[in-house]
Amino acid sequence: MIREIIRAISLSAICVVSLDAYAEQATLMFSESDQNEQTFSLSALKDKLPTHQITIYDPHYEAEKAYDAFLLNDVMVLAYGKDWKNKAYTDVKFTALDGYQAVSTFDKISIAGGYIVYKADAGWQPIGHHKANPGPFYMVWKGEKQTPEQAFPWPYQLASVNMLQFKDQYPLVYPEGVELASTVYQGFEIFKDRCIKCHSMDQQGGKLGPDLNAPMSVVSYRSKDMLRKFIKQPSQFRYTQMPDHLDLSTEQIDSILDYLSYQGKISNVRKK
Repeated sequence: MIREIIRAISLSAICVVSLDAYAEQATLMFSESDQNEQTFSLSALKDKLPTHQITIYDPHYEAEKAYDAFLLNDVMVLAYGKDWKNKAYTDVKFTALDGYQAVSTFDKISIAGGYIVYKADAGWQPIGHHKANPGPFYMVWKGEKQTPEQAFPWPYQLASVNMLQFKDQYPLVYPEGVELASTVYQGFEIFKDRCIKCHSMDQQGGKLGPDLNAPMSVVSYRSKDMLRKFIKQPSQFRYTQMPDHLDLSTEQIDSILDYLSYQGKISNVRKK
């Protein structure tokens, strides 16, 4: 009996060591417009960067959480150099293992407060609708107003980081030929901040939600009144991963619909 207990303890210890060793080999890939790819393992990041112990309010868990993390700026400097903020790109795309894409502007990524978490003090706990393991890398923000609702990226299971020119990376998503002050462009900016994480336009963008423009634009088979209500609070309609957007005004939602309508017309012209 004692021998069996000792054997069980030994096997458990081996498993823990194996899991730790596996975690150390977890990798994060960096690129520029899908080129100049380079990859760092967790062990390499720990060798090159200081670790910070942080405690934040995590909106995904709706609770205080303690993490071991790297400063986002330190990670970006390591991957792209000290002048990364001055590179000729407009956005940064953070892609998760499941295909989720969070695209954020350089302005937001440059603000202090971002961290790349690699360890939770209480151990990784299930997160999101599918109760996924958020590791091996999880992007968080420390600022009180640096929330997903304010379009700060919080991707978990982070796998890659890509600096890009949005128009070049997503030409079918960008509303070419519209004024920056137009409601169409305003709707595009909201779509880019909130929707492209999961949805695509003509197969460009996120992979978790349905394409909103192919093979038909969603505004061609759903009424605008219904879409207004659904965008505002999808949880009233069905169980879904899509978050409620209660903070969006009617005008902002209408600008999203203007953008979707415009893109639907442009897509139809391309198909002719």
